Amino acid sequence: MITEKLISMLETQSDELTRSWIALLKTNENTRSYQNLNDATLFEYSHIVYQQLQLWLDWQISSAEVAKLFWQVGQSRLDQSIPLTDLYYAVILARRNLYINILEKLGSEAAVDMEELIAFTSRITYFFDKIAYFVISGYTGESAPTPEDKTGLDDILTAFRAGSNPDM
Repeated sequence: MITEKLISMLETQSDELTRSWIALLKTNENTRSYQNLNDATLFEYSHIVYQQLQLWLDWQISSAEVAKLFWQVGQSRLDQSIPLTDLYYAVILARRNLYINILEKLGSEAAVDMEELIAFTSRITYFFDKIAYFVISGYTGESAPTPEDKTGLDDILTAFRAGSNPDM
C-alpha cells in the first residue's frame, strides 16, 4: 500500500526531503522571507512538517496534537515577522516537494493502482490543507483548534489506514 511506502520514506529520507524543501524555499520568489533565514533554522522549521506527517500516519501522534502544533507554528511565524503569504506558500511547497519525491520513488517501482494513487494524493492534499488552516488560524489569532477540527483529521487518518475515501 502507498501509505506504508510513504511512512517508510518519511522515516528513512526525512532529512533528504527537508533539504529539498529548503532548496525550494530559498529559490522561490513567493517565500522571500525564508531566504533570509540560515539553513539550520530552516531545517528545524521544515523537518517538523514531514516528521509530524510520519508520526500521524503511523498513529504515534494524535490529530489533536497535530492541530495544536501547527496552530502554534502559525503563532510563532507571526512573532518572527514571516508574512502570511510566505508562510502559506511554504506549506504549498512542502506538499509539492513531497509529491515530487513520492512520484520519483513510485516511478521506479512496479505500476501503482491509479485509483489508489488518486485516493492517496487526495488524502495528502487534505492533510496539508488542514495544517495550512491551523497555521493560518494560529497566525491570525483565531481560537485554538476545535474538537470538530480534530475529528476531521482523525477521519482522514482512519481513511489513510483503511484505504477508504473519507467524507470531506
